[in-house]
Amino acid sequence: MKKILITIVLAGLFVSPALGQNPPLDKNWQIVFMDTFNTLNTNRWWVRNHFDDYGGGFPVYLNQNVYIVNNQRLVLEAKKEAYCCPLQNINEWHCKIQWLTGKCYQYTSGCIYSQNPYKYGYFEIYAKLPGSNGYYPTFWLHNAGVDIENNNCWYNEIDIFEINDCVEKPLSMDPIWDFTCPNPTNKNGDRTYLAFNYADGYHWYGLEWDRDKITWYIDRKAVKQRVNDQGGIGIQNAMYIIIALSLHAPGTECPITSSSIFPDYMYIEQANVWRLKYDCNTVVTEILNYDNPQAPNYYNYAVKKLISLSGVSSLTSGQNVSLRATDYIELKNGFEVPLGAEFYVDINPCDNAARVKKQN
Repeated sequence: MKKILITIVLAGLFVSPALGQNPPLDKNWQIVFMDTFNTLNTNRWWVRNHFDDYGGGFPVYLNQNVYIVNNQRLVLEAKKEAYCCPLQNINEWHCKIQWLTGKCYQYTSGCIYSQNPYKYGYFEIYAKLPGSNGYYPTFWLHNAGVDIENNNCWYNEIDIFEINDCVEKPLSMDPIWDFTCPNPTNKNGDRTYLAFNYADGYHWYGLEWDRDKITWYIDRKAVKQRVNDQGGIGIQNAMYIIIALSLHAPGTECPITSSSIFPDYMYIEQANVWRLKYDCNTVVTEILNYDNPQAPNYYNYAVKKLISLSGVSSLTSGQNVSLRATDYIELKNGFEVPLGAEFYVDINPCDNAARVKKQN
């Protein structure tokens, strides 16, 4: 059988997105939570109620537009209906804000927001998006904060996807950031449009984010990657997960029109958050077995300090192996990857803030 011989040192490797591995296929990752939406977990998610993206949004998000059907999917429903935020001070901070008290809308919809922020990881949903013009479904990470004493402030946002145009136009993926103090006010963006028929059924939409790089995925295949160096700092603060079904307001490029369909829906069947496992003080020199935990020298998948392999550690046909290290990965003379095997290597930082306990 023909084999591929690798004799180079992969130090500081920056892997092409086309070769990117993803958590369901990579044993270095562990699941933090997997929500299949057989019920709406209120310990994990907030449902936005009487909220319109801080006064500039369109439409208003309501509790009743977010629900579970058939014990298997979350529904965000957009309706064409008149709704006015109550005049009295109800027990919701959103309606206590001046611009929302008594404000009236012509459309309602749904949005959920994670109760916990997450720093680094792989974030994905399996979702079906509406196909009618004027809709603006989004899946994104967001947080902002100010520490005036240390002259440290941030506006962090990574759009895993936004539908910014008509249905026949592409979706967009971009990081948005600002580090001006005392208040972030001048947001910067790096938008990429992707021609993709998002309305033809369910698809996986994902994002891998760490200290050094950000990678976007569709159907668990990498479609975009960029260095995490925004503003010379990068997006490094923990962020919340937001899933929303909004609408394009009148006057935008693709607004709601008389041909837009109401009601329409965004369906989410699964939402996952993954974290890398870490073993960052360990040096690996030889691996006799990648697959059998009971075998001698079984490889304990996690991010290592460094990995240096010779022919003793060569793969066999049919194996799917991912190796990650903080310093370097060295493949010495004699290390072989046969045809029929898959081999992925990457350099990843170790960050104590990224190590979290699994959640329910």
